[in-house]
Amino acid sequence: MDLTPFQIDVLRSLLRSRTQGGSLYLTQAELAGLMGTEGEKAIAAVADALQDVSQWFRAHGLPDVTSIVVPQDNADNKVMLPDDAAVERLGGRAVAQAEAARVRDFDWIGWRDS
Repeated sequence: MDLTPFQIDVLRSLLRSRTQGGSLYLTQAELAGLMGTEGEKAIAAVADALQDVSQWFRAHGLPDVTSIVVPQDNADNKVMLPDDAAVERLGGRAVAQAEAARVRDFDWIGWRDS
């Protein structure tokens, strides 16, 4: 699966957040900030890139780190779920929560160093 340069930046930022001990959940704005971008256009671009990045994780047999990227309104309401499209893509709320747990429990540093 080929990713665009922007999608690769999203992927790298997500992986970096896991290997550097970041918090479990990231808002779309925080992810954009990790990439050195900000503003509504950057947040929308990040949100658009997540579907293809999600497919990359699945194609490589890794936990889907996109499951921990939440819209700001969800974070504000303490609903730690990705956007509705991602919840649907993952197979529902329970599956999205289980995938976030897989992301939390996976040995990202061991994977990176292997």
